[in-house]
Amino acid sequence: MNRFSRLFASLLLMSSASALAQAIAANDTQATQLDAIMVTGTRQASDSLALDEVNETGSRLGLELRELPASVSVVTQETMQLAGARTALEAIESAVGMTGGIGSGSIPSYVTRGFTGNDITVMRDGIRQNTSSQSSRPLDSFLFDRIEVLKGPASLMYGEGAVGGAVNYVSKQASDRFGGEARFSAGAWDNYGLAVGAGGPTSIDKLTFRADVSRRHEGGYVDRSGAQYDAVGGELRWQATPDTDFRLSSTILEDDSDSYYGTPVVYDAVIDQNGEQAVRRANTATDTLVNARIAPGTRRLNYNNFDNFAIGRNSFTRLITESRLSPAWSLRNETYAATQRLDWRNTESTVWNPSTQMVDRASFLLIYRNDLQLGNRTDLRWYGRLFGRANRFLIGALYDDNDQDRNSGQPNVPASPTPASVTLTDFNPGYGPQVRSAKTVNVVTRTTAVYVEDVIDLVRDFKLIGGLRYDAIDVDRKSYIGAAPYSKTYEPLTGRIGAVYTLLPQVNVYASYSYAAQPVSQLVSLTAAQDEFSLQKGRQIEAGLKASLFGGRSDMTLALFDIEKKDLLTSELVDGVRINSQIGAQVSQGAEFELAMRPATGWSVDTQVAWTWTAEFKDFNENLGTGVVSRDGNTPPNVPKIVAGLSIMREWDVWRARASVRHVGEREANNNNGIQLDAYTTVEASLTRRWNKISATLRGRNLTDEDYVLSAAGGGLMQRFADPRSAELGVEYEF
Repeated sequence: MNRFSRLFASLLLMSSASALAQAIAANDTQATQLDAIMVTGTRQASDSLALDEVNETGSRLGLELRELPASVSVVTQETMQLAGARTALEAIESAVGMTGGIGSGSIPSYVTRGFTGNDITVMRDGIRQNTSSQSSRPLDSFLFDRIEVLKGPASLMYGEGAVGGAVNYVSKQASDRFGGEARFSAGAWDNYGLAVGAGGPTSIDKLTFRADVSRRHEGGYVDRSGAQYDAVGGELRWQATPDTDFRLSSTILEDDSDSYYGTPVVYDAVIDQNGEQAVRRANTATDTLVNARIAPGTRRLNYNNFDNFAIGRNSFTRLITESRLSPAWSLRNETYAATQRLDWRNTESTVWNPSTQMVDRASFLLIYRNDLQLGNRTDLRWYGRLFGRANRFLIGALYDDNDQDRNSGQPNVPASPTPASVTLTDFNPGYGPQVRSAKTVNVVTRTTAVYVEDVIDLVRDFKLIGGLRYDAIDVDRKSYIGAAPYSKTYEPLTGRIGAVYTLLPQVNVYASYSYAAQPVSQLVSLTAAQDEFSLQKGRQIEAGLKASLFGGRSDMTLALFDIEKKDLLTSELVDGVRINSQIGAQVSQGAEFELAMRPATGWSVDTQVAWTWTAEFKDFNENLGTGVVSRDGNTPPNVPKIVAGLSIMREWDVWRARASVRHVGEREANNNNGIQLDAYTTVEASLTRRWNKISATLRGRNLTDEDYVLSAAGGGLMQRFADPRSAELGVEYEF
């Protein structure tokens, strides 16, 4: 079947499910609709933890956050605005224990519980896209109703991958009540944002809408590091009957970035693994640096070629039918289509060479991607009693087809721009080679999944919650440049089992065990050389507490976790022959704590601490191509032991003041642990004045002018610095 035939089949399945829903509902007792009652009032802004909200990221059973035997952090749109989060990356860092950075091509990446990169799955409205460049493009925070982060293995919910966690971007939805907002902000270095959104009823009975449009422009503190993100999105919702509604939503995104990969670390010499010192370019897999530093005058320089770019165009469309079949049964069907077009031209390695006193530029890379993802997901849910006990049960199925055209392994692409090496300052960035990207490979990933979830009240105040998921994943790779075709099938079985006990009213304790599976590389990148290797396995043991105290004025969460990802691909030398095997592991243990308090009228205090006391490799040898090096006991890159934050907010009359401090501990820059990224602490503050429906906010960022690194590339030899102290003015109009 071609891609359009599969889309038609998915639509047919959805229509059939909807027809079944309406037929059953027609034979049911007619629902009684009561008159609406509207309650109005002024609500205090708050950083509360939303423990009483139903959460779909951690479970599809309609459970409140406090009922889940798992950690889910919810960053609401209100929290984003209070914190001044301009992008999805800044918003996610409001969640306990989350850090982020900007990688190649301005792609955000996230770190939590000792894991990063492909160990963190990113989704749009619960739909997983299997490449980070598609799902993790730079995004304006205005687009989202909220962002939710499920910690630990998430394969039960989202399939292969997600050993460390899952980030879910949740879009704004149509509303029965008209309302909207317009926002404008402007700050240092030609940064500005403009966004308008509204929703409510239409002139057609039972039809409501939501529409949003936004633009964010960043000039960039570093030379030639600007970016622009444009988005338009919306939803139509039709309440066809009291028991059946339809939702059609779509989002179109475009981002255009001038990439800054990092500032070269200058050093005088290197010390190799035998303790010998030499003046040469570093091998970060084995060397440590002598007198490493950032040279004066390089802080704002960009060593990428003049004609660099990373342009992404994405769309995501969904058609959802939700039907109440009877008082006990409900059906939800979702058909979706996502597209990605990515064009890329960058020099991705700019490394200091002490022997020549020059910056060597290499890894010139072209990327072309043209993807179409089609899928359908159907969930059948039952609420009733089993053996006299309250029970909720869900069975679901998913089919996903991701057809991806790439230029992986494009031949005859020069490795460097011209010039290949430049001086540390006062250099000519030059231009990349005169070559265009070409389509070289097609990869089709088809996933068929069946999953079940159940929660039962075994005894009073004690719930048992569990689920299983079976995936059949077929990967087919076809080359357009003569390479051998490749096919692979995986069939992982994953799941979660947990228990929740209500210790006191609004005080729950829980424990859970979850299990995940993940390939040794992204599915789209798998090759014949990796054919013999099975999926990596991940498991987490977690215990914790969720509580609302002092009459609901304080919300608290505490989680203890132990995660192991095993079957990492490792190498060893036997009689001079390198042998690859899956015996390596990565482990993490730690605790997360968050307390949101409203101690008095007008006051809000939020404090959070994440302590990952163990994050290391076990029995893991890295294949360097020229040899094998043990990483046993080393810490994975970009993982801090401590992430802590405190925010205090005061509201009075027409004013609101907020101050926050955030600390991120020291991180390793590579598997060798030979280069470290210093710990940093940032301070921000804002003051807001309201005039009826208009408010203005003056915000100061990085008030102490902390000079810190967000992320590292090139094994730590390229370090991407955050912006220094800056100010921003924002205006919002609600209507």
